Amino acid sequence: MLIKRYLNREIVTPLLTICSILVVIFSGYSAARYLPDAADGLMTGKTVLILVSLKILIALEVLIPITLFLSVITVLVRLHSTSEIIAMQACGLGEKTLFGSVLQVSLVVAVVVAALSLYVRPWAYEKSYWLKADAHANFDLSRLRPGRFHAIGENHYVVFIETLDELQGSAKGVFIEQRKETSRKVTRANEAWQEIDPLTAEKSIVLRDGYHYGFLDQDSNAKLIRFQQTRMALRPKEVESSAYRRKATSTENLSRSTDPGDIAELQWRISTGFSTILLGLLGVPLGRSAPRRGKSFHVFLGVVVFAVYYNLTAVAKIWMEQGVVGSFPGVWWPQALLVLLFVLLLKPFRSGGPL
Repeated sequence: MLIKRYLNREIVTPLLTICSILVVIFSGYSAARYLPDAADGLMTGKTVLILVSLKILIALEVLIPITLFLSVITVLVRLHSTSEIIAMQACGLGEKTLFGSVLQVSLVVAVVVAALSLYVRPWAYEKSYWLKADAHANFDLSRLRPGRFHAIGENHYVVFIETLDELQGSAKGVFIEQRKETSRKVTRANEAWQEIDPLTAEKSIVLRDGYHYGFLDQDSNAKLIRFQQTRMALRPKEVESSAYRRKATSTENLSRSTDPGDIAELQWRISTGFSTILLGLLGVPLGRSAPRRGKSFHVFLGVVVFAVYYNLTAVAKIWMEQGVVGSFPGVWWPQALLVLLFVLLLKPFRSGGPL
Protein backbone atom coordinates (compact mmCIF):
# COMPACT_ATOMS: atom_id res chain seq x y z
CA MET A 1 0.00 0.00 0.00
CA LEU A 2 1.25 3.46 -0.94
CA ILE A 3 0.38 4.99 2.45
CA LYS A 4 2.30 2.26 4.28
CA ARG A 5 5.38 2.85 2.15
CA TYR A 6 5.07 6.57 2.82
CA LEU A 7 4.85 6.03 6.59
CA ASN A 8 7.77 3.60 6.53
CA ARG A 9 9.91 6.07 4.60
CA GLU A 10 8.96 8.89 6.95
CA ILE A 11 10.11 6.80 9.93
CA VAL A 12 13.28 5.38 8.39
CA THR A 13 14.62 8.72 7.13
CA PRO A 14 14.89 10.42 10.56
CA LEU A 15 15.96 7.08 12.02
CA LEU A 16 19.06 7.05 9.84
CA THR A 17 19.67 10.77 10.29
CA ILE A 18 19.40 10.81 14.09
CA CYS A 19 21.40 7.60 14.41
CA SER A 20 24.19 9.05 12.26
CA ILE A 21 24.31 12.18 14.42
CA LEU A 22 24.45 10.14 17.62
CA VAL A 23 27.22 7.96 16.17
CA VAL A 24 29.28 11.04 15.31
CA ILE A 25 28.79 12.46 18.83
CA PHE A 26 29.65 9.13 20.44
CA SER A 27 32.71 8.77 18.19
CA GLY A 28 34.04 12.10 19.42
CA TYR A 29 33.41 11.12 23.03
CA SER A 30 35.16 7.76 22.59
CA ALA A 31 38.10 9.29 20.74
CA ALA A 32 38.57 11.81 23.57
CA ARG A 33 39.04 8.89 25.98
CA TYR A 34 41.83 7.26 23.96
CA LEU A 35 43.62 10.25 22.46
CA PRO A 36 45.57 10.98 25.69
CA ASP A 37 47.03 7.45 25.51
CA ALA A 38 47.95 8.04 21.88
CA ALA A 39 49.56 11.36 22.79
CA ASP A 40 51.53 9.67 25.57
CA GLY A 41 52.79 6.99 23.19
CA LEU A 42 50.82 4.14 24.76
CA MET A 43 48.71 3.55 21.64
CA THR A 44 49.09 4.12 17.93
CA GLY A 45 46.62 6.16 15.92
CA LYS A 46 45.47 2.99 14.15
CA THR A 47 44.72 1.30 17.48
CA VAL A 48 42.69 4.31 18.62
CA LEU A 49 40.69 4.27 15.36
CA ILE A 50 39.91 0.55 15.72
CA LEU A 51 38.95 0.94 19.40
CA VAL A 52 36.60 3.81 18.58
CA SER A 53 34.99 1.71 15.83
CA LEU A 54 34.51 -1.18 18.25
CA LYS A 55 33.00 1.17 20.84
CA ILE A 56 30.50 2.34 18.23
CA LEU A 57 29.48 -1.26 17.49
CA ILE A 58 28.99 -1.84 21.22
CA ALA A 59 26.90 1.32 21.63
CA LEU A 60 24.62 0.64 18.65
CA GLU A 61 22.43 -1.72 20.69
CA VAL A 62 21.42 1.33 22.75
CA LEU A 63 21.64 4.07 20.11
CA ILE A 64 19.42 2.33 17.55
CA PRO A 65 16.41 1.67 19.86
CA ILE A 66 16.33 5.23 21.20
CA THR A 67 16.72 6.53 17.64
CA LEU A 68 13.74 4.45 16.50
CA PHE A 69 11.73 5.61 19.51
CA LEU A 70 12.42 9.30 18.88
CA SER A 71 11.92 8.92 15.13
CA VAL A 72 8.43 7.48 15.57
CA ILE A 73 7.53 10.27 18.02
CA THR A 74 8.83 13.11 15.84
CA VAL A 75 7.23 11.76 12.66
CA LEU A 76 3.82 11.25 14.26
CA VAL A 77 3.93 14.66 15.95
CA ARG A 78 4.61 16.21 12.54
CA LEU A 79 1.84 14.21 10.86
CA HIS A 80 -0.61 15.29 13.56
CA SER A 81 0.50 18.93 13.50
CA THR A 82 0.08 19.14 9.71
CA SER A 83 -3.28 17.29 9.90
CA GLU A 84 -1.99 14.50 7.63
CA ILE A 85 -3.29 11.94 10.11
CA ILE A 86 -6.77 13.47 9.83
CA ALA A 87 -6.56 13.23 6.05
CA MET A 88 -5.55 9.57 6.30
CA GLN A 89 -8.46 8.86 8.62
CA ALA A 90 -10.80 10.56 6.15
CA CYS A 91 -9.56 8.08 3.54
CA GLY A 92 -10.56 5.20 5.81
CA LEU A 93 -7.12 4.46 7.23
CA GLY A 94 -7.34 3.78 10.96
CA GLU A 95 -4.93 3.22 13.79
CA LYS A 96 -4.29 -0.36 12.63
CA THR A 97 -2.54 0.97 9.54
CA LEU A 98 -0.44 3.29 11.68
CA PHE A 99 0.53 0.60 14.16
CA GLY A 100 1.14 -1.84 11.31
CA SER A 101 3.66 0.46 9.63
CA VAL A 102 5.47 1.17 12.90
CA LEU A 103 5.49 -2.52 13.79
CA GLN A 104 6.91 -3.43 10.38
CA VAL A 105 9.83 -1.02 10.77
CA SER A 106 10.31 -1.99 14.43
CA LEU A 107 10.57 -5.69 13.60
CA VAL A 108 13.31 -5.08 11.04
CA VAL A 109 15.21 -2.81 13.42
CA ALA A 110 14.72 -5.31 16.27
CA VAL A 111 16.37 -8.06 14.22
CA VAL A 112 19.39 -5.82 13.65
CA VAL A 113 19.59 -4.86 17.34
CA ALA A 114 19.24 -8.48 18.45
CA ALA A 115 22.07 -9.55 16.13
CA LEU A 116 24.25 -6.73 17.46
CA SER A 117 23.52 -7.62 21.07
CA LEU A 118 23.79 -11.40 20.78
CA TYR A 119 26.81 -11.69 18.49
CA VAL A 120 28.49 -8.42 17.47
CA ARG A 121 28.68 -6.80 20.91
CA PRO A 122 30.53 -9.67 22.69
CA TRP A 123 32.90 -9.96 19.72
CA ALA A 124 33.58 -6.21 19.85
CA TYR A 125 34.23 -6.36 23.60
CA GLU A 126 36.65 -9.27 23.14
CA LYS A 127 38.57 -7.43 20.41
CA SER A 128 38.70 -4.17 22.38
CA TYR A 129 40.01 -5.93 25.51
CA TRP A 130 42.67 -7.66 23.44
CA LEU A 131 43.70 -4.50 21.61
CA LYS A 132 44.10 -2.49 24.81
CA ALA A 133 46.10 -5.27 26.45
CA ASP A 134 48.23 -5.69 23.33
CA ALA A 135 48.91 -1.95 23.13
CA HIS A 136 50.02 -1.90 26.76
CA ALA A 137 52.20 -4.99 26.39
CA ASN A 138 53.87 -3.65 23.25
CA PHE A 139 54.26 0.00 24.10
CA ASP A 140 57.20 1.87 22.58
CA LEU A 141 59.51 3.37 25.21
CA SER A 142 60.84 5.92 22.75
CA ARG A 143 57.35 7.38 22.25
CA LEU A 144 56.58 8.05 25.91
CA ARG A 145 56.36 11.66 27.02
CA PRO A 146 59.08 12.66 29.52
CA GLY A 147 58.17 14.02 32.93
CA ARG A 148 54.94 12.05 33.26
CA PHE A 149 53.88 8.83 34.97
CA HIS A 150 52.40 6.31 32.53
CA ALA A 151 50.14 3.53 33.86
CA ILE A 152 50.48 0.50 31.57
CA GLY A 153 48.61 -2.79 31.56
CA GLU A 154 45.74 -2.05 33.97
CA ASN A 155 48.18 -0.28 36.31
CA HIS A 156 50.47 -3.33 36.64
CA TYR A 157 53.30 -1.14 35.31
CA VAL A 158 54.04 2.49 36.06
CA VAL A 159 56.79 4.07 33.93
CA PHE A 160 58.45 7.46 34.34
CA ILE A 161 61.29 8.92 32.29
CA GLU A 162 63.08 12.21 32.95
CA THR A 163 64.42 12.91 29.47
CA LEU A 164 64.28 11.26 26.05
CA ASP A 165 66.87 11.21 23.30
CA GLU A 166 64.67 10.88 20.21
CA LEU A 167 67.61 10.45 17.83
CA GLN A 168 69.05 7.43 19.66
CA GLY A 169 65.71 6.22 21.07
CA SER A 170 67.03 6.03 24.63
CA ALA A 171 65.64 7.45 27.86
CA LYS A 172 67.44 8.93 30.85
CA GLY A 173 66.36 8.74 34.48
CA VAL A 174 63.98 5.79 34.13
CA PHE A 175 61.65 4.66 36.90
CA ILE A 176 59.55 1.47 36.53
CA GLU A 177 57.19 0.04 39.13
CA GLN A 178 55.84 -3.50 38.70
CA ARG A 179 52.96 -4.44 40.97
CA LYS A 180 51.66 -7.94 41.65
CA GLU A 181 49.10 -9.28 44.13
CA THR A 182 51.46 -9.56 47.12
CA SER A 183 54.65 -7.87 45.97
CA ARG A 184 56.02 -4.77 44.35
CA LYS A 185 59.22 -4.25 42.38
CA VAL A 186 60.72 -0.83 41.70
CA THR A 187 63.51 -0.34 39.17
CA ARG A 188 65.58 2.82 38.86
CA ALA A 189 68.03 3.11 35.96
CA ASN A 190 70.13 5.94 34.60
CA GLU A 191 69.49 4.88 31.01
CA ALA A 192 67.13 2.59 29.12
CA TRP A 193 66.27 1.69 25.55
CA GLN A 194 64.08 -0.82 23.76
CA GLU A 195 65.26 -3.76 21.63
CA ILE A 196 63.53 -6.38 19.48
CA ASP A 197 64.84 -9.93 19.20
CA PRO A 198 65.39 -10.62 15.45
CA LEU A 199 64.45 -14.30 15.86
CA THR A 200 61.40 -14.18 18.15
CA ALA A 201 60.32 -10.55 17.54
CA GLU A 202 60.01 -10.24 21.31
CA LYS A 203 60.36 -6.74 22.69
CA SER A 204 62.41 -5.98 25.78
CA ILE A 205 63.68 -2.95 27.67
CA VAL A 206 67.41 -2.80 28.32
CA LEU A 207 68.21 -1.00 31.59
CA ARG A 208 71.70 0.25 32.40
CA ASP A 209 73.28 1.37 35.66
CA GLY A 210 70.55 1.12 38.26
CA TYR A 211 68.90 -0.67 41.17
CA HIS A 212 66.09 -3.17 41.73
CA TYR A 213 64.01 -2.71 44.90
CA GLY A 214 61.78 -5.62 45.92
CA PHE A 215 58.93 -5.20 48.43
CA LEU A 216 56.49 -7.65 49.98
CA ASP A 217 53.16 -6.31 51.25
CA GLN A 218 53.62 -7.91 54.67
CA ASP A 219 57.34 -7.12 54.96
CA SER A 220 58.68 -3.62 55.53
CA ASN A 221 62.21 -4.64 54.48
CA ALA A 222 63.22 -4.13 50.85
CA LYS A 223 65.58 -6.29 48.81
CA LEU A 224 68.15 -4.22 46.95
CA ILE A 225 69.98 -5.41 43.83
CA ARG A 226 72.56 -3.30 42.03
CA PHE A 227 73.00 -3.93 38.29
CA GLN A 228 75.16 -2.62 35.48
CA GLN A 229 72.81 -3.84 32.76
CA THR A 230 69.65 -5.92 32.80
CA ARG A 231 66.80 -6.72 30.49
CA MET A 232 63.04 -6.59 31.11
CA ALA A 233 61.04 -8.70 28.65
CA LEU A 234 57.74 -7.54 27.18
CA ARG A 235 55.92 -10.63 25.97
CA PRO A 236 53.41 -9.79 23.20
CA LYS A 237 51.90 -13.27 23.30
CA GLU A 238 50.81 -12.82 26.89
CA VAL A 239 48.42 -9.99 26.26
CA GLU A 240 45.11 -11.67 26.94
CA SER A 241 44.04 -11.50 30.55
CA SER A 242 43.09 -14.75 32.24
CA ALA A 243 40.31 -12.91 34.07
CA TYR A 244 36.79 -13.88 33.02
CA ARG A 245 35.12 -11.07 31.11
CA ARG A 246 31.38 -11.59 30.99
CA LYS A 247 30.65 -8.94 28.37
CA ALA A 248 33.09 -10.59 25.96
CA THR A 249 31.73 -14.11 26.53
CA SER A 250 29.81 -15.60 23.63
CA THR A 251 26.05 -15.97 23.92
CA GLU A 252 26.39 -19.72 23.47
CA ASN A 253 28.66 -20.01 26.51
CA LEU A 254 26.37 -17.78 28.58
CA SER A 255 23.40 -20.02 27.77
CA ARG A 256 25.21 -22.98 29.37
CA SER A 257 26.14 -21.11 32.55
CA THR A 258 24.26 -21.20 35.86
CA ASP A 259 25.99 -18.15 37.32
CA PRO A 260 23.48 -15.36 38.12
CA GLY A 261 25.72 -12.76 36.50
CA ASP A 262 25.95 -14.78 33.29
CA ILE A 263 22.19 -15.32 33.22
CA ALA A 264 21.66 -11.59 33.75
CA GLU A 265 23.98 -10.79 30.84
CA LEU A 266 22.19 -13.33 28.63
CA GLN A 267 18.76 -11.93 29.49
CA TRP A 268 20.03 -8.41 28.81
CA ARG A 269 21.14 -9.44 25.32
CA ILE A 270 17.87 -11.22 24.55
CA SER A 271 15.76 -8.36 25.90
CA THR A 272 17.20 -5.73 23.55
CA GLY A 273 15.29 -7.01 20.53
CA PHE A 274 11.98 -7.10 22.41
CA SER A 275 12.53 -3.67 23.93
CA THR A 276 13.16 -2.24 20.45
CA ILE A 277 9.72 -3.40 19.32
CA LEU A 278 8.06 -2.10 22.48
CA LEU A 279 9.75 1.30 22.18
CA GLY A 280 8.73 1.61 18.54
CA LEU A 281 5.07 0.88 19.36
CA LEU A 282 5.16 3.12 22.43
CA GLY A 283 6.21 6.01 20.21
CA VAL A 284 2.79 5.93 18.49
CA PRO A 285 0.66 7.09 21.45
CA LEU A 286 3.45 9.35 22.70
CA GLY A 287 3.57 11.04 19.30
CA ARG A 288 -0.11 11.98 19.28
CA SER A 289 -0.67 15.74 19.56
CA ALA A 290 -3.17 18.40 18.64
CA PRO A 291 -2.75 20.18 15.29
CA ARG A 292 -0.18 23.00 15.24
CA ARG A 293 1.22 21.97 18.63
CA GLY A 294 5.02 21.94 18.94
CA LYS A 295 6.88 18.65 19.13
CA SER A 296 9.43 19.66 21.79
CA PHE A 297 7.30 18.43 24.68
CA HIS A 298 6.75 15.01 23.12
CA VAL A 299 10.44 14.56 22.29
CA PHE A 300 11.39 15.59 25.82
CA LEU A 301 8.83 13.16 27.23
CA GLY A 302 10.23 10.40 25.04
CA VAL A 303 13.78 11.06 26.24
CA VAL A 304 12.60 10.93 29.87
CA VAL A 305 10.72 7.66 29.30
CA PHE A 306 13.73 6.04 27.63
CA ALA A 307 16.15 7.28 30.33
CA VAL A 308 13.94 5.88 33.10
CA TYR A 309 13.48 2.58 31.27
CA TYR A 310 17.19 2.18 30.49
CA ASN A 311 18.20 2.88 34.09
CA LEU A 312 15.58 0.48 35.43
CA THR A 313 16.94 -2.21 33.11
CA ALA A 314 20.48 -1.56 34.37
CA VAL A 315 19.23 -1.78 37.97
CA ALA A 316 17.42 -5.04 37.19
CA LYS A 317 20.61 -6.49 35.76
CA ILE A 318 22.66 -5.46 38.81
CA TRP A 319 20.04 -6.87 41.18
CA MET A 320 20.12 -10.17 39.34
CA GLU A 321 23.93 -10.29 39.42
CA GLN A 322 23.85 -9.65 43.18
CA GLY A 323 21.16 -12.26 43.78
CA VAL A 324 18.50 -9.75 44.85
CA VAL A 325 16.10 -11.16 42.25
CA GLY A 326 16.11 -14.54 40.53
CA SER A 327 16.11 -15.44 36.86
CA PHE A 328 12.40 -14.59 36.97
CA PRO A 329 11.48 -11.77 36.81
CA GLY A 330 15.19 -11.24 36.08
CA VAL A 331 15.67 -8.23 33.80
CA TRP A 332 12.17 -8.53 32.33
CA TRP A 333 10.18 -6.49 34.85
CA PRO A 334 11.20 -3.10 33.34
CA GLN A 335 9.81 -4.34 30.02
CA ALA A 336 6.60 -5.34 31.80
CA LEU A 337 6.37 -1.74 33.04
CA LEU A 338 6.90 -0.58 29.46
CA VAL A 339 4.01 -2.77 28.29
CA LEU A 340 1.84 -1.40 31.11
CA LEU A 341 2.65 2.18 30.09
CA PHE A 342 1.79 1.34 26.48
CA VAL A 343 -1.60 -0.09 27.49
CA LEU A 344 -2.38 2.95 29.66
CA LEU A 345 -1.52 5.35 26.82
CA LEU A 346 -3.70 3.45 24.35
CA LYS A 347 -6.87 4.60 26.11
CA PRO A 348 -6.50 8.33 25.39
CA PHE A 349 -5.08 7.43 21.97
CA ARG A 350 -8.17 5.44 20.98
CA SER A 351 -10.51 8.03 22.42
CA GLY A 352 -9.10 10.49 19.88
CA GLY A 353 -7.75 13.05 22.34
CA PRO A 354 -4.20 14.37 22.24
CA LEU A 355 -1.74 13.53 24.98
